Amino acid sequence: MPSRSRSASGAASARSGSPSTTWSRAGSRWTSEMAEPVVSELRSALAELGSSAEVGEAELVAVMERAVTEAYHRVAPSDSAVRARVDLGSGAVELFRPTESGGSERVADPGPDFSRTAALAVRGAVGGWLRDAERDRVLREGSARRGELIDTLVERRDGDAWWLRNDRFPALLPVEEQIPGESPERNRHLKVVVVDVRRRGRDAAVVVSRSHPNLVRRLLEQEVPEMASGQIAIRAIAREPGRRTKVAVYAATGTLDAEGACIGPRGVRHRAVVAELGGEQLHIVGWSPEPSVFCARALAPAEVLAVELDEDSRTARITVAPGQLSLAIGRSGENARLAARLTGWRIDIHGDGMEAT
Repeated sequence: MPSRSRSASGAASARSGSPSTTWSRAGSRWTSEMAEPVVSELRSALAELGSSAEVGEAELVAVMERAVTEAYHRVAPSDSAVRARVDLGSGAVELFRPTESGGSERVADPGPDFSRTAALAVRGAVGGWLRDAERDRVLREGSARRGELIDTLVERRDGDAWWLRNDRFPALLPVEEQIPGESPERNRHLKVVVVDVRRRGRDAAVVVSRSHPNLVRRLLEQEVPEMASGQIAIRAIAREPGRRTKVAVYAATGTLDAEGACIGPRGVRHRAVVAELGGEQLHIVGWSPEPSVFCARALAPAEVLAVELDEDSRTARITVAPGQLSLAIGRSGENARLAARLTGWRIDIHGDGMEAT
């Protein structure tokens, strides 16, 4: 039997009938009525926890057998050789003792209280095992999707954080990964990017972000076919979440307008990304291998008259048109700050005879 052959929900449905559960010994039988609590507790645990876990039946059988065996040893500590045998297909549960000849013999009826003890042991063991299996699945799948864009529904608030629901795993949006000022309503569709996975005891959480620059990258890749196909590449992103983002794009072929492709016909692609970002300003900048050209473009929407480069200090001294100084600097300096981060150059802006850094 393969170790990962069926899902937990499939395993539960396969056992949803009424198996003939027996626990017998020579001259005596532990009847199905007496053994039913064991199977009943197993079904309850599977129904409650198994729908979201990938169950390997061989592992599940081993967990059950160990739980029943340990329960027996608690009521009969002197009989340490006894082992349990579980058949998931038929629902049969047996206790046996190995013999010197290499065979086995069934043990005597362990008593009327054993059904209850074994049922509780099975419930605890199977429940814990399924939680561990689910945690490992979330860790595995979350790690595999790191950096990817996923669709979620807002589920509930947890302090300053939000829990989101995805079709494969729970997602945690901590306060440091949120767009400042954004307060999504319950059941709102929210696109996020996976940034981390965290193990929390027997649970796991996939940490997602709305403030990471990669969210803008993935949204553009989703909206711009030329980007998904590799015809257009993103060379750099500078972002202040909730306020403004600048994205430098480059076309692999000279015949393709990278900026125009990202804006889209009548601006439809650009508007779709901005809407998903909650109205955050998005500037698409044409990347250039010439630093002076790139720095001038990065200061858009300001009109640049001249650029002087100091290679030693990597400083670009930029002169803007009259009346454009405030626009070039931006509110609280954000336009100049983002241009510097986008280009990797220190930006000194001056115009109208006045200089600002």
